Amino acid sequence: MFSVIKSGMDTAMQELSMISNNISNSNSTAFKKSFAASSEFYNGSTPSGVDSALVGLGANFSDSRRSDAQGSLVERGGVLDTAIVGNGYFMTQHPDQEEGYSVTRNGAFSLDSEGFLTTQDGDHVLGIAAAGEEFAVVGEEIDVASLIRIQIPIIESESPLSSISIENNGNILASFGQGDNEPVATIPLSIFTNPNGLKQLGSGKYAPTDLAGKSFIGSPSSAGFGNLENGYVEGSNVDITMEMINMLRAQQQFNGAARIMQTNSDMIEKMTR
Repeated sequence: MFSVIKSGMDTAMQELSMISNNISNSNSTAFKKSFAASSEFYNGSTPSGVDSALVGLGANFSDSRRSDAQGSLVERGGVLDTAIVGNGYFMTQHPDQEEGYSVTRNGAFSLDSEGFLTTQDGDHVLGIAAAGEEFAVVGEEIDVASLIRIQIPIIESESPLSSISIENNGNILASFGQGDNEPVATIPLSIFTNPNGLKQLGSGKYAPTDLAGKSFIGSPSSAGFGNLENGYVEGSNVDITMEMINMLRAQQQFNGAARIMQTNSDMIEKMTR
């Protein structure tokens, strides 16, 4: 009996911890909320063969699930701020990283002193040389070696950078001095057959894993890929009202289990007098 009650308290604590994390990140850019997944313990029975009268052995916190629902668009007004509307992730690489990549939906970009397009935590944004027009999916597995760290030629240019913008199809347009806008690079998007299998790294970044399934790369606004909205970033998809309701439910579950434990303790004490 004690183990059954304790398992109920444990699952409630796990859910409260997850809800607290969701609420604390309700204003974090591109944050995706998580929710707890619990299962029931049975002794020596398969799910298909459980007798309706069989008493369970408690609850088990089996896993956490991430919601990939679209977050609201937050207007920032920056010329490099870019939000993804629909499917897809930006691909990034740490300056010291030679192989591999991570993905993010945080499009609060900026330029460093060398003209590299970087994320808020200093990672370089990966892309391709200016394609001008929309490019197609290039394969099932992303070949990071074919991508480049996007760099605006502010150092090589004899004229200062006068304007820069990111179009809905991922093209980066820049002009120098009195020159016209011209494409200098293209930001592609990556999608996965099972995005929930991506490993969470923190700060809105994820690492591809085998559980994420096959990966594809393509142009924003093309079939299967989301489009880009310039001047916006994607906000958190946390609904504070729903999180508060879930918190009250989890607290009631914990308090109920605690009262049952106290009752069980009182019964044992009376029986052993």
